[in-house]
Amino acid sequence: VFAAALGAAAAIGGAGHAEAAPRADGPDRDVGAVGSSTPSAAGAARLSRIASATDATTKMSHAAPSVWVQRVPVRIATKRNAPHRSSATSSTSPTLTASDARGTFSVPTRFNTAFAPGPIRSAILAARAATYGYPLLEFERFRSEAPGLNTLWSESGFAAPGAAPIWRPNADTLYSRAALDLGGGPVVLSLPDMGDRYFSFQLNDPYTNSVFYLGTRSTGSAPGRFAITWDGGPPVTVEGAQTVTVPYRNIVLLGRTLAGDAADQSQALALIDRYSLTPTGPTESPPTSVPIPSGLAMLDAISAAMELNPPPGSDAALLRAIAGIGVGPGLRVADAGLGPLTTIVADAAVRIGVAAASFRTASSQYIAALGNGGWAAPPPAIGDYGTDYRLRAGVFFVGPWANIRDEAIYLGGLLDQTLLPLNGRNSYQIYFAPGDEPPADAFWSVTVYDSDGAL
Repeated sequence: VFAAALGAAAAIGGAGHAEAAPRADGPDRDVGAVGSSTPSAAGAARLSRIASATDATTKMSHAAPSVWVQRVPVRIATKRNAPHRSSATSSTSPTLTASDARGTFSVPTRFNTAFAPGPIRSAILAARAATYGYPLLEFERFRSEAPGLNTLWSESGFAAPGAAPIWRPNADTLYSRAALDLGGGPVVLSLPDMGDRYFSFQLNDPYTNSVFYLGTRSTGSAPGRFAITWDGGPPVTVEGAQTVTVPYRNIVLLGRTLAGDAADQSQALALIDRYSLTPTGPTESPPTSVPIPSGLAMLDAISAAMELNPPPGSDAALLRAIAGIGVGPGLRVADAGLGPLTTIVADAAVRIGVAAASFRTASSQYIAALGNGGWAAPPPAIGDYGTDYRLRAGVFFVGPWANIRDEAIYLGGLLDQTLLPLNGRNSYQIYFAPGDEPPADAFWSVTVYDSDGAL
């Protein structure tokens, strides 16, 4: 049981990436690179200790300068404003399409108990199933906690310190969110002319991949109407709206709008008041809110969630494997014919593995930071995970609903210049040499969090 639990703990979580950020180019080898997907020549930033204070996390932009880190959790976010249009977002096309790798695959409808996996194999499969399905359960929890489906609700101010975070918020961003059910037809998002103000709306599928963006970088700042349409739903054309086709009925919509001082916040809120979300068909009530269960009950909840949100075809290999312990659309663990000892071991693997996942994820980030001057950078697959299930699960323990790196880059500063963990008993100051502020097309910021991700 203990060995199986360790396997589960090792399988669930992991979000740091030492190689994703460029290394410092200059002679100061203890300088950590604050990077993005496009390395640039190093600028000079110095973070130095002055007295005693709190933890921190920094957000910066696209190409990155070097940073002298002297004791801080800093997370660097890059908001990019450069035009970026694929053929799907071309101005000549009225349809914007998000696709996935869905396909057909088979799972058993009955089990031969003579071939049920033994305790160790079942524990490994249970841990893999929990890793795979945990983000799906978080997606369903988000939907169940929504005040209504197909309803946009927006914050009227910046995130408050100490508030339980839905994600790790910036201290300069106003947030909007909605849980979409596209089964009754498209839902139309209407946006005003945003001028030069950065904003984005991120569309997440049930497996927490970012399937499409609307906003400054992707579709521009002009006023527009976007009919978010499920490719399996009723064929409805919305007059005067661009069609955004998504591969799932259920979608989470996350909006981010940049704001500054009090006067600028008022202007931003006036624009946010003009955001609207209009369903074109009937809308159901949100699902009943229930806590995420533990142990084998969690695996059954994952199976139920997969029935509502069919897995992509790219996951077929894993799904065939975990079907052996009764996990998958239409399956339940009790039907897999697991023996008493096997059942106990598999249950323990899920419970201990999930409990240890937060530690496992934090450890992977610190290891990544050790190899990169104190900074942990996001892996290239963040926000669009493919079959990297461990990364996908780990992100939910660090910063749920992560952006893809084309939209924003977050670097976590976890260690100081001597590679010691940042400590809340110390205070720090960060310096950028004149002209060497982090380059960003939209904005960069430094945000401080506690260990739970709250401001």
